Amino acid sequence: MALSLLATACGRSGDADGTTTVGSTSLGDVSPNSTTTPPLGDATTSTVGAATTTTLLDDRPLSPLNGMPVDDPTLLDRKLIAVKIDNSTNAQPQSGIEEADAIIELVLKSDATRFIALFLESDTEWLGPMRSIRPTDSTVIAPLNGVLQMSGGQSWIRTKATTDGVALIGEVGGPVTMRWNGRNAPHNLYVNTAEVRNHAEDRGLDQAPPPPLFEWGPLGESARTATGDILFDWTSRVQVTWQWAGTEYLRFVSDNPHNWRTMDGEVEVQVAADTLIVLKVEQYVACPSGAGSCVPASVTVGENGAMVFAGGRYVEGKWQRDSIDDWFILTTDDGETISVPAGRIFIMLYPDTAEITW
Repeated sequence: MALSLLATACGRSGDADGTTTVGSTSLGDVSPNSTTTPPLGDATTSTVGAATTTTLLDDRPLSPLNGMPVDDPTLLDRKLIAVKIDNSTNAQPQSGIEEADAIIELVLKSDATRFIALFLESDTEWLGPMRSIRPTDSTVIAPLNGVLQMSGGQSWIRTKATTDGVALIGEVGGPVTMRWNGRNAPHNLYVNTAEVRNHAEDRGLDQAPPPPLFEWGPLGESARTATGDILFDWTSRVQVTWQWAGTEYLRFVSDNPHNWRTMDGEVEVQVAADTLIVLKVEQYVACPSGAGSCVPASVTVGENGAMVFAGGRYVEGKWQRDSIDDWFILTTDDGETISVPAGRIFIMLYPDTAEITW
């Protein structure tokens, strides 16, 4: 995934105090954005404002999940594997999430969020801990033709997922799922995504790949500066900070580095991302019509606010979606499509009542 870019650009700094809350209209100045692609093929030169960027073209196909070039095109012509990942304190550091082609984060309850790790061209032998399904999960996996690997869930939620058109795989045992004695249950269930893929194929599930999530490209001329720390108040008890470190965003939870670790536990590395996509959602409580208990959920159809952070800059707009059969369309308030820089993608279904401060 090595990238190469030849560029010279003229930028401007943001506000002196470096702290801004969503909705402010005085955030820095507009500065040109550039996109990186691997150094293959011919070179093209483009000029935006005072910046001149030379980009070396790449004829490899792009991943629909993160916009990155893929060496083997056959890896893009297969089914998406989505895995529900535990994100409680007892589940950290997780393993295998660094191999995901994209990650979705959403509210679980007042003291935790959970991830959905997406795998298409990539796989990992040791991913987890894995946890149970919630009502919102199937609404974001349905348009991607993905199979959702999870560790159970209430029967009414599983029925809803099936109605939404999402196939489910539970704790089926080795070689797909395995329990690790290095952690206490329920935070000790791990999965091999290559074996999940084999299991899905053996079940005769449709193997069609997902469509592109976004229009991949630079943020555009309307992008503004947003360097330093970006604080997400997910709930009254969950605060996550993404720190712009000059080349990537580093994740902190309650001011502590959020790490992932290798299967053997010998290496720990801080969770990082290149592009942060915020899809603001209305939160509600979903309840069964019969037996079962109520759980938090998110409204993912209609429209709401959206933000994209990349390269120490951001664009603000909205997302639109007519049904769960569609993916989210990102536009500015003027109706222009928001292009998303390729790289390690983190998508947040973020409560629209919560603040984002940087």
